[in-house]
Amino acid sequence: MEMETKVLDKQVLLKDDGSDVLVIILLFKNPNFPGILKPYELDLCGKRCWEWVELACSGYSIKTITCTPETDVLTLIKPLLTDKRYTMVLYSDTPLLTKNTIEEILSYVRSRDINILNLIRGYVFNTDYIRNVQDIKGNLIEKFNEKDFISAFDLKQFEYIGQVINRRILNYHLTNGVIITDVGSTFINADVIIESGCVLEPNNIIKGKTYIGKSCHLESGNIIIDSFISDNCILKTSYIFNSKIDKNIIVGPFEKVINKAN
Repeated sequence: MEMETKVLDKQVLLKDDGSDVLVIILLFKNPNFPGILKPYELDLCGKRCWEWVELACSGYSIKTITCTPETDVLTLIKPLLTDKRYTMVLYSDTPLLTKNTIEEILSYVRSRDINILNLIRGYVFNTDYIRNVQDIKGNLIEKFNEKDFISAFDLKQFEYIGQVINRRILNYHLTNGVIITDVGSTFINADVIIESGCVLEPNNIIKGKTYIGKSCHLESGNIIIDSFISDNCILKTSYIFNSKIDKNIIVGPFEKVINKAN
C-alpha cells in the first residue's frame, strides 16, 4: 500500500493544473503563401489556423508574437518570459495539435526536469535556465505523435490539414449520434452544435455558430450559417443565414432565409 501511495502521489504531481506553464504561439509569416501576409489568420473549419493551437493549449497562460523564418526564437521570446516554471513555444502552422499531446509533452518534461526539449516543431524550456542561454541548437528532437506536428508549410498542405480537421469534427458528431450519410461531401465548422438523432444527407455545409436541434433532417445541398434550427425541422436544398427556424418547419426546396428572427 505504501508503494501504491507513492506512485499515486507522483502521478498527481505530474498532472499539473497548468499554473506552471506559459505557452508562446509564434504567428509564423510563411513566404510559401504568396500574397498572404498573415497565413496564420487563414480559416480552418471555422477557426483561424493559430486558434487551433491555442485550443490545444487551453488551460495554460498563452501569449502570441509574430515571427519569420529568419527570426531568432530565443531573442524573440525572452521579453515575454514570466515567472512560470516552464515555457512552451509552438508554431501557428501546427493546427493538428491536440490537448492530449500537449499534456504528454509537459508530463515528460516535468518527470525528467528537462531544461531544453526540442520538439518536431517547437520547444519546451525551463524558464529560469533559458533566461541567460544564448543558443538552443544541438539538442535531440523528441517526437510525440508526429501527425500532430504536421506543418501547414504551403497551400497544398494547408488544404490537407483542413480535410483532417473536418474529419475529426465529423467523427465527433458521428460519435454523438448524428447520422451523416456521406462524410466526403459534408463540411461542419468547429463551433457547430448538432443534437443526436439528426440526419445529414450529402452536400451539406454548416458554418459559424449554428445549432441544429433534435431529429432534424437535412436533405442534400443545404448551406447553413450562424443560425438556430429548432427540433424536428426538414431542410431541403436551402440557404439559411443568421436566422432562427421554429420547430417542425419544412424549409425549401431552394429557399433563401436571411436575417429572419422567427
